[in-house]
Amino acid sequence: MIKRKLSQKIIKTEEYQIWNSFIDILAMESEDNLSDIQKHAQRAFWYDSEIQNGGHLQYFENQKMNDFTNVLNSLKTIGASQHAYVLKNASEIFLSKHRKPIQSILGFITKAKKGEYDKYDSEYYEINPDMNHYLNE
Repeated sequence: MIKRKLSQKIIKTEEYQIWNSFIDILAMESEDNLSDIQKHAQRAFWYDSEIQNGGHLQYFENQKMNDFTNVLNSLKTIGASQHAYVLKNASEIFLSKHRKPIQSILGFITKAKKGEYDKYDSEYYEINPDMNHYLNE
């Protein structure tokens, strides 16, 4: 399990540093070095980060996964069941056919304009509370 040490002074005067350390662990550490709950949080973090930056198309392209079971279980474990529902539906579309990797920014833009995942992106963005709520919990 990965731990970060923060002084009591920092915790009292710069409380945001607790969140920053948490995000640093999720963003930078190998899953192999994490506890079970940290693994769940890391999977949820990466799902949310990709969706916020480029939607489900970006998530699927960057993660290059054929099985989303671990991510779905992690989302449910941290309480993000609505997020899991959206991923389940979007991943079924993604897995429904063979896809060639996108080779360029222009290729990504061309695919994104087709809007294959727009419905799921919109559903994700409308979920309240958002992923940060569950990660914070």
